[in-house]
Amino acid sequence: MSEKNNDSVDQIRDILFGEQTKNIKQKFAKMEAEISNQFSALKKQLDAMNKQISANMKKMESTSNKNLDELQSDHNDRMQTIEDSLNNRIIETEASILSELQEKSNDLDQRLTHRNELSELLRKMADQISE
Repeated sequence: MSEKNNDSVDQIRDILFGEQTKNIKQKFAKMEAEISNQFSALKKQLDAMNKQISANMKKMESTSNKNLDELQSDHNDRMQTIEDSLNNRIIETEASILSELQEKSNDLDQRLTHRNELSELLRKMADQISE
């Protein structure tokens, strides 16, 4: 009999609260569906944002690499210009030094020639005096 009473109580409970339980289950199902939809929408937004961030980072990396390449090229050009300038200065300095050495050498040759001529002249005079 206790089983019969339990069944009767269950039936009475279903009659009294059955509609409310059904409504609550429907509301929970509806809320669960809404939460699931919102979660999916958030997930899609996050995926889209991640893709955008990745694209922006790749673009920034590409721009940075391009700028770095341009800076390196500019640096190499400047270094080449400095090297060329220094080479030209060295060549000019060498030419100037060689020219000055040539002048000094010519001056010394002329002095030596004058000394030789003077020496020859003095020898002749000495010969003439001794004769």
